[in-house]
Amino acid sequence: MLNAVNVNARAVESNINPWLFCFLVFLPFLVLGSRVSSDITASFSTLFLVYFWFKHPAHEIRKQRWFQVFLILWLYMCATSLLMVDPKYILGQSLIAIRWPAFALVLSSLVFKDQRKIEIFEYAALGCFVFIGLDSMLQYVTGHDIFGHIPVGVNDPSLSEYTLHTTNHVSSGLRLTGPFSKEVPGVYALRIYPIALFALLTLSHDWLKGKRAVTVFAVIIFSQVFAFLTGERIVFMSFGVINFILFIALCIQFSFSFKHILAAVVSFCGIAAASVVLAPQMINRTILSFIYGLENFKDGTYYPIIINALTLWKNNPWFGVGTRYYNQACYALPSSQRSFSPEGCALHPHQMYLEWLADNGAIGLILFLVVLYFVFKNLWLHLEFKKHPLKSALIIIPMCMVFSMIVPSMSIQSNNYGGIVWMLVGWALARASLMKDTDSKFKVL
Repeated sequence: MLNAVNVNARAVESNINPWLFCFLVFLPFLVLGSRVSSDITASFSTLFLVYFWFKHPAHEIRKQRWFQVFLILWLYMCATSLLMVDPKYILGQSLIAIRWPAFALVLSSLVFKDQRKIEIFEYAALGCFVFIGLDSMLQYVTGHDIFGHIPVGVNDPSLSEYTLHTTNHVSSGLRLTGPFSKEVPGVYALRIYPIALFALLTLSHDWLKGKRAVTVFAVIIFSQVFAFLTGERIVFMSFGVINFILFIALCIQFSFSFKHILAAVVSFCGIAAASVVLAPQMINRTILSFIYGLENFKDGTYYPIIINALTLWKNNPWFGVGTRYYNQACYALPSSQRSFSPEGCALHPHQMYLEWLADNGAIGLILFLVVLYFVFKNLWLHLEFKKHPLKSALIIIPMCMVFSMIVPSMSIQSNNYGGIVWMLVGWALARASLMKDTDSKFKVL
């Protein structure tokens, strides 16, 4: 832990306010740590944005198209809430929905505006990522993490055949929690993974090319093994897709020869085989159950959720049922329209586009897609794939995975996950805008 002397020394050296330095260092832990700290961080960011917005009317922060469109979406959410079944609750949820994109705007346009500030945050994210990974692996090996959390297991003879198969029916090591109180170490670590890799590239900017390449490749392998052990199937597949693309970018960036590529592939296969031998019970949970789930999709947990979400949308095609009202509206459906599966009425549809469609209707979904259009347009205009393939891939690929239409997800408006996603958005927009900074240490990449 940094003491006050170290904090002040680094802050003075970098001409950064000590309080801002502390905020940058602890930001990943505040957002990932708990719902309360994440919500407080976003809420104070929103209050600061309101103050800054009216204090500096000519500032570029007012010119961000993606946020301008989200303001329209937000006003639409608030206005339509008055037409809903429970207007008081839905209006309250709609009003506070602005805090997450406001948080991203403050990060991208004010906090991360120079290299030194964003690098401090990235170093903190690297430390956070490594801590989550090592703590989760410790939990797998010893049966508990440093906080005493134990893996979540299943040992219920009444479970269905599908559940038994997809969960591997083991009493320990089924799903890791890492330093958290629930099974989310993989999905949380996945969102800060690209930020952590950026920090690693900064730390190693003076190293020889070969040493840097080996270090990055080692982190890629570490992340994949970690994802495998968590038991989070979608996370494991997402890490696999991201790491495969990053490996290609790494080969291009460092001009790997065929011999180097072959050595890397052989090393990866060897470590994968060792993981299978040392953790055979995770094969069923992380890989085989994923395949079984695809083959038996209609018998799984996602199918009834999708059916109920689409039913709610069909009943309310333009305006939806109201912001964060999916669960209540689902249980209010007539039995003839609702799936009888107990998983059918979850807290949210587990897919962000279905969530927008069911909660805010076709108009709400279209406006959200316009927001994403301007976000990705902003990124695309600043990224330089030919000159900096690895750096560009680290920014764009994780963003594509977060907003993928085919990957299930947690609710983008929930406290923890919403904070993580919009923190990634703010970082990606800031990093892309700094792409052409001639003073950047990444210029050598």
